[in-house]
Amino acid sequence: MTRLVAQLALLAASLSGATLEKLSFDEMVNRSTAIVRATVGPGSGRQHGALVYTHHRLTVLESWKGNSATSLDVVVPGGQVGRLQHSVAGAPVLTPGSELVLFLWTSRSGLTHVIGLSQGVFQLERSADGTQILNRAPVSATLVAPSGRPVHDDGMTMPMTEFRTRVSSTLARTR
Repeated sequence: MTRLVAQLALLAASLSGATLEKLSFDEMVNRSTAIVRATVGPGSGRQHGALVYTHHRLTVLESWKGNSATSLDVVVPGGQVGRLQHSVAGAPVLTPGSELVLFLWTSRSGLTHVIGLSQGVFQLERSADGTQILNRAPVSATLVAPSGRPVHDDGMTMPMTEFRTRVSSTLARTR
């Protein structure tokens, strides 16, 4: 049932406005089919039915969940194909050359998406002392609790060491 809710939320987000279920860190870990640290390649718009997606090739640097592919094709709702342009509130912007940690899921159609739109994208930054820090900005789309009640998002920041520990412990609890 929760997978259906997530898929319906993505479908709703792919339409004109975006209303998404707010996902906890553990929910993103559990619902993802892959969790990777990767660099982003250039994007290209492609039409899939009535929707436009931007495809990005990711070069995988580290993987915590999923297969051990060295590269992945990831789609983000919105983009441009010829004169057709489509934008989706809450969709992440993947900047070529950036290093990110991404929570991904692969749909039945074989397309790999970022889970929860911008909720599943963490920027990798380095502090002055060289410590790796993951940062996810607050999501701009409307977020709701499983009950349907609107909720606020403050974003998320954590050291990479804590991220690795939390992913490992969450995965260990679900095995």
